[in-house]
Amino acid sequence: MKRNRATFYTLNALPGILILVVLFLIPLFFTFSYAFHDNGKALVEIFKDEYTYRLLVFTLEEALLSALISTLIAIPLASFFSKYTFPLRRTVLTLSGLSFTIPSILVVLGFVIWYGNNGLLNAFLMKITGRDYTTLQILYSFKAIILAHVYLNFPIAFLLITNAWTEMPDTPEKAAYTLGAGRARTFIHVTLPRLTPAVLSAFILIFLFCFSSFSIILVLGGNPAYSTFETEIYRRVNINVNREEAAALSIFAFFITSVMLIITSRGRKNQRATRKEKTLEKAKGKTLVVAFLLILLILLFILPPMLSIIYRAFYTKAGDFTLRAWNDIAKGSTGLMSTAMSGIINSFLIALLSSLLSVYFGSRIALASAKRNSRILPVISSMPMATGSVTLGLGFSFLAATVGHDSIYFSYILVIAAHLTIILPFAVRTITPGAKMIPDSLAAASYTLGVSAFRTMRKVEKPILSPYKRKAFAFAFALSLGEVNATLTLSDGHVSTLPILIYRMISSYNYQGAAALGTLLLAEALIVFAIGEGGRKHAIS
Repeated sequence: MKRNRATFYTLNALPGILILVVLFLIPLFFTFSYAFHDNGKALVEIFKDEYTYRLLVFTLEEALLSALISTLIAIPLASFFSKYTFPLRRTVLTLSGLSFTIPSILVVLGFVIWYGNNGLLNAFLMKITGRDYTTLQILYSFKAIILAHVYLNFPIAFLLITNAWTEMPDTPEKAAYTLGAGRARTFIHVTLPRLTPAVLSAFILIFLFCFSSFSIILVLGGNPAYSTFETEIYRRVNINVNREEAAALSIFAFFITSVMLIITSRGRKNQRATRKEKTLEKAKGKTLVVAFLLILLILLFILPPMLSIIYRAFYTKAGDFTLRAWNDIAKGSTGLMSTAMSGIINSFLIALLSSLLSVYFGSRIALASAKRNSRILPVISSMPMATGSVTLGLGFSFLAATVGHDSIYFSYILVIAAHLTIILPFAVRTITPGAKMIPDSLAAASYTLGVSAFRTMRKVEKPILSPYKRKAFAFAFALSLGEVNATLTLSDGHVSTLPILIYRMISSYNYQGAAALGTLLLAEALIVFAIGEGGRKHAIS
């Protein structure tokens, strides 16, 4: 009977697994076919070219450094936030969770407006110092890339490590103190070994994000010397018009990321999720002062770039209030602004459809994975993470070129397919902890009463999963809403979305128009984040 129930969950997840595998393998197949064109000449040249290994070294360097800095900054902050309770603590943690839904193109835009040579920060510094020249030069450099990656990913590490640390019972630490161990020794020998899985998980997640980073490298790096695999693939398709070499680079990058995923997944235990938060101490006196100083530092780092987007949407570079960009959007005038409304509609509809599909299939895969305690299903559902979104877009564009279909409807289908392939693994990962928390006794009681497996899943298990599905929908919607890499590679001008329009406006130095559209994109991201937070709170209660 138990085997029959496990088979039921597997069959229930099978359509989602097949769709994920097919959507992953189709672009990979066409990418391989282009890479092996002419007896694999391009692939051989790529493997022999020294420039390929320079790309590899730089990509690894920026990803490792970004992940390392983000994690190292997060650990001491997580130590404090997982020990004390104080005003605004939950607000800061909630704000950190917003990083999961902030599109990278908004980080690019916010950095250009805030940290630019003629940006708001330099204008402020020149005003208070009385200088008439640029004080800080950050953009279009390696430090800009690292700073932007840390800005985008440090809150992720901070949130993941803080949550894990808060849920760790402090009994072993108290025992160590009783035996005479100091704080440093207790942390190294007792706390850190238990915290290592959370730290490694955050580090690996950030490393993979930075390894496949695209818009931050392309815009904020501003120099071919700072190329990564993703940006170089894009350049070889759109500038050099050499699809064979781009495909060969994609295969090389896919090989590297696959090896990393396999290595990092080895030995990972598949445990059922638990939530046993320890009692936090109330911050008082000096500790409370430290808490407010840490909050101030975090807010001063996180808020200015995003707030500068909103400011620039309503004010000129000289500081004069204006609604010109908003009028252009409403009237559909001034070049790129003519497609603004269609971009807004496209972004919403593509994100809505792809996120609904990802939650529908992702919940079934998550349930099957939890019920079977499977190690294979998480690996299968994570496969698209081994392929950068630019590579996925490239593969789907190869498919379009092979089919020879130039219909705008076909372009929409390919964009939605690419988005679904990218966000489905994240939906599965978001819902899986909820599926693991469902007590087996509930299903057993339902079966004892003669209720079928299908009805048990629909009436008992799915309502428990609802908060996690809601959060997964918000997360998937935000990822799709801000997706620029695959869409830019694939759309070929047929499908315009908000991130694509913002990217083009940044490239044409129309910062006010980009800020107006960025404000709309930020508003949508905040709304879906609020929906996800509502799901999280219900999940906790």
